[in-house]
Amino acid sequence: MGSDLVAGRELAWRLFVRDTAAQYRQSALGYFWAILPPLATSAIFILLNSANVLVSNDLGMSYPVYVLTGTVFFGLFSDGMTAPLRAVTASRSLLIKVRFPREALLLTAVAQTLLGFIIRIALLAVCLAILRPHIAPTAPLAIIPAIGLMLFGIMVGVLLVPLGALYQDITFGLVLLTSALMLVTPVAFAPPSSGVLGTIMHYNPLSPLVLCARDLVITGDTLNLPATLAIMGVCLVLFGIGWVLFRLAVPIIVERLGS
Repeated sequence: MGSDLVAGRELAWRLFVRDTAAQYRQSALGYFWAILPPLATSAIFILLNSANVLVSNDLGMSYPVYVLTGTVFFGLFSDGMTAPLRAVTASRSLLIKVRFPREALLLTAVAQTLLGFIIRIALLAVCLAILRPHIAPTAPLAIIPAIGLMLFGIMVGVLLVPLGALYQDITFGLVLLTSALMLVTPVAFAPPSSGVLGTIMHYNPLSPLVLCARDLVITGDTLNLPATLAIMGVCLVLFGIGWVLFRLAVPIIVERLGS
């Protein structure tokens, strides 16, 4: 696995460049689509909050800052979750015709997620510069939960690749899953202290990651760092399991795609 990972670096870079260019080539707005989704989602929640549809008390910061930081950090997870399957789907013909280190596809997914990571963090920096909230000295430490969110997403994506490469239902389901997870994660509103939603948010492993990242940027005080580190450790173990399953599934995927 390690030797294939090293051997697939150059191919991974070429696939990354190809897939990134192809993703926006036939779009009038081009690379603006990379930042439009989090901006549009944040704008919708801000409008709902201004109309008093959402309850956003005791946030510890202005609502636009709260929802922008939540949307950007949650986007790291959603990008990572869809990247592995997207990389495999874009290279289906290559999988069938050419024998190459399959780890190149995983490296491509990581590179695409890192690009989204850079774009989203830059977007957040620009928005915070415009809104001018108090930025805590601990803001650089937010890179830890941000990496955790990205790792969490990639882990889920890798585990879903064996089925997703064969059945389009997984791709469709990921869209629904992303929307559902955003509503049960403290992205646009604070976790309720009671009720079913409060219980779901409390046990949602994404909640500590998003809360930790936001707190480190704005307030500088968080109780979620230990949980964040623990979740990252679990994600690393599950990613290793997903990597092994991916290698075992590739011959079956190639056989099914070529039939």
